[in-house]
Order: sequence, then structure tokens, then C-alpha cells
Amino acid sequence: MPKSEIFEKLYSDYDRWFDEHDAIYRCELEALRQILPPFTKGLEVGVGTGRFAAPLGIQVGVEPSPKMAAIARKRGIEVVPGVAEALPFADKSFDLVLMVTTICFVDDIDKSFEEAKRVLSDDGHLVIAFVDRDSPLGRFYEAHKDESRFYKEATFYSKKDIFKLLKRHGFILKRCNEALFGESLEALRCEIYEGCKKGGAFLTLIARKK
Repeated sequence: MPKSEIFEKLYSDYDRWFDEHDAIYRCELEALRQILPPFTKGLEVGVGTGRFAAPLGIQVGVEPSPKMAAIARKRGIEVVPGVAEALPFADKSFDLVLMVTTICFVDDIDKSFEEAKRVLSDDGHLVIAFVDRDSPLGRFYEAHKDESRFYKEATFYSKKDIFKLLKRHGFILKRCNEALFGESLEALRCEIYEGCKKGGAFLTLIARKK
């Protein structure tokens, strides 16, 4: 099972975080909007409370936490119980799969990439957004994991890690952008740049199936 117990327990705290950090949330949304391709049927893996799927027009989500899923449903998302490593859908069911800060909480990242590829159509795209371990904020999170309610169980990845995973699982990287610059939540600046070389904390990658 994924590291979902803490989200089931603290689901309301998780959802409230976005209201308390509205500027960060809006910056992340804008970074995603800038890179998201046109799509007909989208899936968010680890949809949480629907904070990203709903404003981005993604209709379907997978979520292991029943309490998180209940909030997402209120935001209009069709939520199916499940985990990233065993998506409950037929092959080639979607032309977009989105994973926002999900990869650091899965139990088997390779299986998660395999499943994302399986449910994507031949011309489909995978969009991954995550905190880069090598960014200033990523290094701060890594150093203070034990003090965090949500990130204690997380496994952070660098952009190089994700590039290698995409290649290994038959994806071609098309674009990358980065947002949120600074060494702590309190000091973050909402800047969005094309590419992945400026040290931003929030990286968004789009890849397609080979």
C-alpha cells in the first residue's frame, strides 16, 4: 500500500494547506497550465482532494484515501479507489496522465511508470510535477523530513532521477518548466521558467510514449 495513511488521518489539514499557501498553489497551477497539452480524457494519479484535477479540467482521479477522495468528488472529480502501481483501468484508456507531488509517496516508482504508460493511448502524454530534491527547497525538505507530518515517509527525487526513469520506461521527454524559487516556504518566489536549469523547486515535465 502507498504511504496514504497520514493523508487519510490529516486530510483536512492537507486540503487547508492550499488555502493557507494560496500564492504557492496558484503558482503551481500556472506552471502546470503552461505545460499541459490538449487532451480529451485525463486521469490524475493520486488526485488527493482534487485541488489540481478540478481547475485543470481533468475528469477522473485515482486515490487510495477515502476521505481525500470524498472531497475530490465534491469538486466534481470521478474518483476511483486505487494506487499508482495497479491502476484500475483498461489499456490505453486516457490520453493524459497527471501526477502532481505523487511520485514521492508511491511504494514502487517503476511500477507506477509502467502503469501510467499502460493506460495511456499511443499518442498520450504523461505530466509529472514534483519537488526537485536538488533544489534549495528540496534540500531543505530532505534535511527536515522527520519534522514534517506529510513528508516524513516521502522519497524525494532529482530531475536526473526522473529523466532516467522516463527513458527506462519508454517515454520521450518533450518539455520541462520550473517554478518556485527560494530555500523555504516563507521565502518562495513565484517565478516560472521554461527549461530545468535555474534551480526551481517545483518541476513539471511532459513526456509522450515512444
